[in-house]
Amino acid sequence: MNTTDLDAARLDSELAEAAWQTASSGGTNCVEVTFLRNGMVAFRDSLNPEQPPLLITDEGFSAFTVAIMRGALRRPTPLDADPVTATTKNDVAPDWLAAQLADARWHFTGPESIEVAFLPRAITAFRGPNSGPDSQVLIFADSEISDFYEGVRCGIFRRQEDLTLSPASHLELVH
Repeated sequence: MNTTDLDAARLDSELAEAAWQTASSGGTNCVEVTFLRNGMVAFRDSLNPEQPPLLITDEGFSAFTVAIMRGALRRPTPLDADPVTATTKNDVAPDWLAAQLADARWHFTGPESIEVAFLPRAITAFRGPNSGPDSQVLIFADSEISDFYEGVRCGIFRRQEDLTLSPASHLELVH
């Protein structure tokens, strides 16, 4: 399913009722994920929940998590001297961030998956599939990404199948 085919009203309703999952090892600063009923997965930043979430398909999410499990989306260099933290990432100068995003090398695991870029100051950026230079981007500090990746490795982020209860049958009390 293409993310542009979603009915906006239905999507808003599902997101309002969503049960967001995190893998935070402490505090509330983290990548949040929710599985929508229409075969889509949404990502957001817990510190900026008012931003629209990034949406990918279940297939894209599967490709993304497999890449994480295989180590394909690891930061290629050691942390920089002045890394941002989860609480200071919102203080990064917008012009600096825009320049870094424009020059970023984006990694992706398939046409329906999240694209990932590793920026200076230990910032990891996520953007949706088939994104362009002016697309929405979520940024995360290294601690947030570490917790998220560990949650993926531990199996925290999985679609829970809807339970279908069979009709009530006649019960007989046994004495």
